[in-house]
Amino acid sequence: MQFGKTLVGAIIGAALGILLLIGVYLAAGIDKMWMAIPVAILTGLGVRMVAATSGQASYSRGAITVVLAMAAYLGGLAVTRAVANHRAGTVSRANPPRAAADEPGAPGDAKTEPGPEAPPANIQPIAPTTDPTMRRSVVPSQSFSTWDFISLAIAALAAYELGRGSDGVRKDNIGAEPSEPILGGTHPDA
Repeated sequence: MQFGKTLVGAIIGAALGILLLIGVYLAAGIDKMWMAIPVAILTGLGVRMVAATSGQASYSRGAITVVLAMAAYLGGLAVTRAVANHRAGTVSRANPPRAAADEPGAPGDAKTEPGPEAPPANIQPIAPTTDPTMRRSVVPSQSFSTWDFISLAIAALAAYELGRGSDGVRKDNIGAEPSEPILGGTHPDA
């Protein structure tokens, strides 16, 4: 089965899948359940690249690939949420909200350039909270649908098939001649 090679290949593929999840979320904001399919394919391809899978199908190698692919997807969602929350926190700290009276050219403001004066007394600075219950997740939680479960099933099947390998042609001593003599003029399938 090549347990060590299977594990290394699955971990490499899973890491690439997690990077794909983060990249797709940051680029397009997609965090749908069907993203488990590319993660599973990358995990299975990682196993195929490292372990010799042709000619010897291994059900346990396929099962290990499925478990690691699903763990990579679920762990990747947690990593994506953490990256999104961290990114949202750094953006909100870099651009604090400003009052309308602080804007240049705001109604009731006689000057157009902000000067080095003190901030208005009615605006309080927002202190960052360390209470985890007060934090709001950037990635909204969603309810599961039938399509989500179908996507997970397809992802598991893809990971299993890619990780298991194929029953290729065995390289045993297969004779080139038929085992029984064939009469001349007869079809070999007859």
